[in-house]
Amino acid sequence: MFFRGSLRNLPSAFRSARRGAASMASASTHAGSGSGSHGSRRLLWAAVPAAFVTGAALTYGRSTDDDAATARSNIASIPTTDLVRAYLVYTACGIPALVDAAPVLLDAFAKSPIPGISAVANAVIRRTFFNQFVAGEDLPETMETISRLNSRGIGGLLNYGAEADLGEGNANDTSMLHEHNYRQDVMAVEALGEYERLVAKAGGKTGSSQFAVKISGLIDYAVLERASTTLCRLRPVANDQPQTASITEIPFPGVPQRSDAAIIAPAANATAVVPTIGAFDPQGILATDLNVTDADMVELNEFWRKMRSLGALARDNGVKLLIDAEHAETQPAMDALTLLMSQEFNRPEAGKPFTGPIVFGTYQSYLARAPYLLDAMIADAEANGYALGVKLVRGAYNVADSTRWIKEGRSGTNPIWPNKPATDLAYNSSVSKIVDTMARQLDGPNPELAVSAVYATHNPKSVEHVLNELERTGLASRQVPKAVEEHMATSVPALVLRDDVRGKVFVAQLYGMRDDLTDKVAETLDSDGLPVALKYIAYGKYEEVLPYLARRAMENKSVMTGEGGAAMERKRVITELWRRWTGGPATKA
Repeated sequence: MFFRGSLRNLPSAFRSARRGAASMASASTHAGSGSGSHGSRRLLWAAVPAAFVTGAALTYGRSTDDDAATARSNIASIPTTDLVRAYLVYTACGIPALVDAAPVLLDAFAKSPIPGISAVANAVIRRTFFNQFVAGEDLPETMETISRLNSRGIGGLLNYGAEADLGEGNANDTSMLHEHNYRQDVMAVEALGEYERLVAKAGGKTGSSQFAVKISGLIDYAVLERASTTLCRLRPVANDQPQTASITEIPFPGVPQRSDAAIIAPAANATAVVPTIGAFDPQGILATDLNVTDADMVELNEFWRKMRSLGALARDNGVKLLIDAEHAETQPAMDALTLLMSQEFNRPEAGKPFTGPIVFGTYQSYLARAPYLLDAMIADAEANGYALGVKLVRGAYNVADSTRWIKEGRSGTNPIWPNKPATDLAYNSSVSKIVDTMARQLDGPNPELAVSAVYATHNPKSVEHVLNELERTGLASRQVPKAVEEHMATSVPALVLRDDVRGKVFVAQLYGMRDDLTDKVAETLDSDGLPVALKYIAYGKYEEVLPYLARRAMENKSVMTGEGGAAMERKRVITELWRRWTGGPATKA
């Protein structure tokens, strides 16, 4: 069922490529050749294809049922040392007080003046939390991880995880940081595109590679906030998008309008639009909130140019580009950007094959506006002839966004659902709406423009709901159970996706978390060799990624410390370790 035998040697090929590229870069440096990072980048990726294809060629044509069985996504295939590390990390993540203190502790250890403390602490963190939640420090190392996951039927949703300040906070340093992050994004998309091409040459299925871009790493956060404020003030006046409710009734941060382009994608030399302040401010906006300036418009123009270039690069490389969500105060700008890029890059090009949307927006279920946004975007895609890309999440900023709303006395109802059950209901309702829309569009006059979705969730009930909805609508059907794998005590019922659904449905969890859910999706959903299960994979230098680790710890505290979180992971791991130590038969954990 899964053609992975020919891909088995690709991880070792990447290791060889990385060593070879490092040697080439070193030799180039000593010889005085190359041109800084761009020179080493060319040398690096020049070495990867040959090693990648060589590794694939060595095993091409040797795929057998035994190969597929041993390559299956299952805890039984994970090295014992990785399981021990995971057990220690999950134990720590199950302690709420430790999770709360994580940002302070990480910063204190990294900057400790006590001789030896920083080195020891960093060594421990690197071998535990860093290795558990970060796939690598550079692209070749990370691509090796993606290749290894792919051989087990799991795809990669890559993200550059560096969030540390590279400068002292002045304008030049900030600009350098944004440029650095943008170059990393470009390199990552190119790497994923190269990976897709090499998988195709090796006989594998392509179309699962994805990259998540964090917009606040590419432009000043304050500019995004001022742009969002201006958009909120202008939208009730423009009101040029059909709504299922009055635009003034939709909870903050509202829904995007076509007129948003004047702010988020301004023409060169455009001056700031100055809406009236105070006479009428939509809910969530205070009279003291600032509008965009002329200087902001210059920065927004350059930002839009870069995002269009990144979108074109993703399209040309067959890589899906996911725009990550941000805090509610900047989300109007994120929504406007997503709408404009979707309208440009998610439609067929004359004379070129079209396999679905390139740009995906992130839809946060914890926001009360969630159903309005989904309805508006589905309607806009159908009215304007493009395919909608959706990454559905519960959202990680609910506490901060709700606290800000109350503390600052903002007008209107709180934009956050009042409790978690309401958020869970919103998420599962969105799943049903997306699946129903996909089924309707695939059976309609323009099936090529059907919605595609990435369901990002660590909730077992939501994963089960996705599977059930796919089966309910006929987008997937039960087949004869797969052959019993040698390492499994029972067979796994196959839920086979319809041919026209393959490449349009994905289910994702964070790298290093809820591997049981990832395994379940990989082992249950059959997409003819194209990974449906995804891991959201961060990479970056150790020093740069520490803030990412701290943020993830806080954002996912409820996931890791609640029922079914770290405790479930720890139980699963210790059960497998006990089986290995006692020599018992392999079981499906």
